[in-house]
Amino acid sequence: MIDLGCVASYLAVASSGSFRAAALRVGLSQPAVTQQVKKLEKTLGATLIERGGTGSILTPEGRAFLPYAESLLRTSERALALFKRRGIVVGASSNIGVYLLPSFLKAGREHLGFEVDLVVSDNLAIASKLENFAIDVAVMEWWDNRPGFLAQSWKQEKLVAIVPPGHPWSRLERVPLEMLASQPMLGGEAGTGTGTILKQCLGEHANNIRAGMQLGSTEAVKRAVRAGLGVSIVMASAVAEEQRAGTLHAIPLAAAPLEKNIYLVRRASTLKEDMPSRFVRFLREHRGEAVPS
Repeated sequence: MIDLGCVASYLAVASSGSFRAAALRVGLSQPAVTQQVKKLEKTLGATLIERGGTGSILTPEGRAFLPYAESLLRTSERALALFKRRGIVVGASSNIGVYLLPSFLKAGREHLGFEVDLVVSDNLAIASKLENFAIDVAVMEWWDNRPGFLAQSWKQEKLVAIVPPGHPWSRLERVPLEMLASQPMLGGEAGTGTGTILKQCLGEHANNIRAGMQLGSTEAVKRAVRAGLGVSIVMASAVAEEQRAGTLHAIPLAAAPLEKNIYLVRRASTLKEDMPSRFVRFLREHRGEAVPS
């Protein structure tokens, strides 16, 4: 069994490069820190720290253990604070965190009476943060049904083609599928699942689509489309402001409406009335377009 106090002493030595400095940081005597590091090394069966003339340095084994030690302490701190916390942390992919969630977060704070903080990153990073207890609820554009988590559908977001003003497509009510092959398609954030949806819905037409630049974010995609570098498929909510301002045109595809399912994911160990579960229930009760006042 790994002693977390020993892990804390090891991390203090690793970050300070000195047993003496580590002792001051953790509030123990230097011999006590030395004994804790030796105890951890015995438990792991590996030497983690070497003393040298210029200080203490991590061995290769010590460097390999470092991210595990940091994760252990983070998890421990979150476990200790589980029933003392005054709020939750929600993680969302960029599209959701920028275009969908902000107004719901404000309404959620007012209705639920606790703080809701937001972390925005790409979908893969958000899934990792949920697994590592860095966030309490993930709002994502896909979920792979990994065990230990509860995933529920929140809402469906329409996908549209976007083009700049004056583009030949801007006069169309709908874009025929075969026309997608005539323009370079600009990609945004990786891992959103848009490409998979296109393949599922477009069938044989998907093989004819020309992939253009991968730009990393929807904001970058919108700028590139306005500059005439290509067209793209995005969530309709992501271009609502540009469409109202006339700086971009959003056009449905001629096939059956393309929609992306947005998922709410939390750990299966959450309690029915804890803050993550209450927040998920709030979002599902207000999944429509209108944000509750």
